[in-house]
Amino acid sequence: MNRTARLVATAFIVLSLALVGAAPSRAQAEKVIRVGMWSPPGNVSAINADSSYGYFIVRFVFDTMVNLEPDFSFSPRLADAWEISRDGRTYTFHLNPNATWHDGKPITAADVLFTIETVATPGVQTNRGSALRAIEGLDANGKMTGETISGVRVVDAHTIAITTKSAVDPARFLEQFGTGLYVIPKHLLEGLSPDELARSDVLLNPTVGSGPFRFVRYVTDQYVELERYDAYHRGPAKVDRIFVRIVPAPSVATQLIRGEIDVVAGPGIGEIPLEDWPLVQKAENLRTVTEPALGYQFMAINSAQPYFQDARVRKALALAINRKLMVDQLYQGEAALAVGPFSPITPYANENLDPIPNDPQQARQLLTEAGWDFGRTVELLVPTGNVLRERSASIIQANLQAVGMQVRIQRLDFPSVLSRVFADDFDLTLLGWTDTFDPDHVSSTFQTGGQYNLGNFSDPEADRLIEAAGSQRDPARRKVLYDQLQVLFQEKVPAVFLYYPNMLTAVSKRLVDADPSVFPFENWAAGWDIQEAK
Repeated sequence: MNRTARLVATAFIVLSLALVGAAPSRAQAEKVIRVGMWSPPGNVSAINADSSYGYFIVRFVFDTMVNLEPDFSFSPRLADAWEISRDGRTYTFHLNPNATWHDGKPITAADVLFTIETVATPGVQTNRGSALRAIEGLDANGKMTGETISGVRVVDAHTIAITTKSAVDPARFLEQFGTGLYVIPKHLLEGLSPDELARSDVLLNPTVGSGPFRFVRYVTDQYVELERYDAYHRGPAKVDRIFVRIVPAPSVATQLIRGEIDVVAGPGIGEIPLEDWPLVQKAENLRTVTEPALGYQFMAINSAQPYFQDARVRKALALAINRKLMVDQLYQGEAALAVGPFSPITPYANENLDPIPNDPQQARQLLTEAGWDFGRTVELLVPTGNVLRERSASIIQANLQAVGMQVRIQRLDFPSVLSRVFADDFDLTLLGWTDTFDPDHVSSTFQTGGQYNLGNFSDPEADRLIEAAGSQRDPARRKVLYDQLQVLFQEKVPAVFLYYPNMLTAVSKRLVDADPSVFPFENWAAGWDIQEAK
């Protein structure tokens, strides 16, 4: 190489290094939000995610027809508009004509029909059936009763009409169907058998969705990476990337204060442990958010076990457990004693009912009357991750042993607990449930054969009340029926309703419009933003 060539080459290298040094890194150039979630998401299928952790991810990636707003109104999501027929039975949805899948293909009414037909097909593994149970031509679990679904009709490429079995409360249908069904891509899934759907990478690794963020990858037990979808039909998100990090509850406060995460995932899946709450409240970089949550903690009782089929035994469990001790000592007052499956922040909670009292003497008497075998040992399954729930297990064990029951605690990770519960391989287990605002969620949790009837509870009168209330269009009449159901539940005890916890969450002050809420705040993730300090 001659001298001139060497000078040119040297100058090129120096210039290249200068340009590299001046170029911002991806982390510097992008707006990135890090969310802390207690446990891994498990299955993230839009039609069969196996937990609230999985559906937390789904809501970033897949759109529903509408969104439920904090003022209880409904706003557009995939659907721009909708009308209800004069007889109150037919809902006509008009899809946004610019909505596309993350591979650029258009989203049409055919996709909505395909999603409904898929969920309604017997043999398909799904927990979205409750979203369809009101539709004409489907049974109480949202499954087909014939070859076609008489209540669904595609009007044109961007219009679909849904007819219900009877005129129901519009709030019920719009929340149940409109916010509960995540539309999936027909062009990628059509023709798959139920077994193939259950294994489909399109659903389990959902890089093609319809929401404001694309699914990039899941690094097992570490994080889920999401990136902005620039062609989102409601406008691109304000941040470029979201990482949902798996952060065990004891580490949440430390990571928030250090700025390693920006916000927690919210009620039941990412909150501040109570013992860390004062520390988080004092942190200058954080904004705390607390309010009554839309849900409850409960002990599921497997009524399929012969020894739990007598309602007196189940009532004894409820009487034996000192739930006030849990609220006072574990939650330090940041919870309320549970009366039943309806959060007190909803209008359907029976305000005339008191919680079942703590009465060990009556509990032992009922066990004796029912012929309980006091030599039997029952197992209490406890999912790890929720510190206060884990601690409540020790109180429950002591309370039940005090009335003569033998209890063995088995702690497992959340997916393992769910696996055993869905296989009916359990006696008792501690879980949380996040309600919908509409009370018909009890049709899936406590009606005979309900998709989330984890305790296999079955009672003809409960079934009648649930069906009658769900079929009523008048909210006042529904309220009367649900009040009666809650009275019945205090006698039949489908589960031990423990407490309604307050939501204890926090968010970095640098985040804008990203405060956790009793509503799934990830539904508004497109509007989350970062405001750096000046």
